[in-house]
Amino acid sequence: MTTSQTLHPMTGFDPSEPAILHDLATDRIITWTGDQADDFRRASRPRDDGTVAWKEYVFDGWGNVLGG
Repeated sequence: MTTSQTLHPMTGFDPSEPAILHDLATDRIITWTGDQADDFRRASRPRDDGTVAWKEYVFDGWGNVLGG
């Protein structure tokens, strides 16, 4: 998957909104509902390469649930 062509950079991700996230560690799309927004804000760590580490995930891009 080429995230730069299909997904937005993590800097614009709003964890309180539903989205899809690409997990670089597993090369899978994760459906985000926003239910864990508080934990994501508290525990996620931005990395120098533009990815965001949270729990076992390394997110490198996000998209709107309906593809926008």
